[in-house]
Amino acid sequence: MGLTAIYIATEDTLSEAVTERLVLEDSGLDTISLGRVGKDYLRKKLREFTRIARSIPFFLLTDLDCDECPAALINNWRRTMILPEGMFFRVAVRGIEAWLLADREGFANFSGVPLHRVPMHPEKLCNPKEALLNLVRRHGKRSVKNILPDRGSTSKIGLAYNQVLCGFVQELWSPDRAAQAADSLNRFRRRLREL
Repeated sequence: MGLTAIYIATEDTLSEAVTERLVLEDSGLDTISLGRVGKDYLRKKLREFTRIARSIPFFLLTDLDCDECPAALINNWRRTMILPEGMFFRVAVRGIEAWLLADREGFANFSGVPLHRVPMHPEKLCNPKEALLNLVRRHGKRSVKNILPDRGSTSKIGLAYNQVLCGFVQELWSPDRAAQAADSLNRFRRRLREL
């Protein structure tokens, strides 16, 4: 019997939506999702994930954030642990929002942000989530502004952040266009195709 599903573990709902879309599009496989409770959880569970990866392929996706580079982050997490062949540890440079912004045309159409305002090299942004929010705050159409936090709120994102951006991922986002401007996404897709 052939492989029908793989495990995925992500930091949050948005990363999960992106990963599910990529797995389905690039491999045709279903996903069994774990995580969605932050980076620390993924790091703590890495040993457990690698045990699963010995028998079923396992994709772990985390954001680079302020770490130096993907290789340094992976080495820091795994320490002396040897990752099995079925463990695909991938890192979004600097955050999953960079992958969304990398589809400049799709993001502009979705958000109402003028195309020339969408960054050409989103992986070079220090904080792609903040950049995305600021673009929507300044230039976005009203129907997308509910991803922003309410005035005076201590939250960094609005209540509809995940719902609205997951909708973009499922309906308008083009992984093909995005992979041309986001090398870490391109690498993720290449690993997926190895399945």
